[in-house]
Amino acid sequence: MNSYKSIDELITSLSLLDQGEWIYVNLNSWNSYPENTEFYYIPWDYIQNLNDNEIYLDEEDMEMPLVVKELNLRGWMLVSSLTYIAQNKTSGGYDNKWFIDEVNYYREYDTFRT
Repeated sequence: MNSYKSIDELITSLSLLDQGEWIYVNLNSWNSYPENTEFYYIPWDYIQNLNDNEIYLDEEDMEMPLVVKELNLRGWMLVSSLTYIAQNKTSGGYDNKWFIDEVNYYREYDTFRT
């Protein structure tokens, strides 16, 4: 399990993460202050290697590590979707506002902007 304190830190690490895994966030934090949101990468294998007393079921009946229970985390985006967004800026690089807008567009419409 890894945590990332910023969008830049998360984007820099995307190539090191399993593309089929989820990034988790506190959705209230993301919706209110996305640039100050902390991101969590919690691979399935990590959860499977925990003891039963180190796991809880979240509100969606997903197994989660007990150490993050108080953080109110939810599945936010697949690593592969974030990688696609980060790699497909057409010109001039991107800034955090652009990245946030693209993620929110994808989360709302379940498709990427073209």
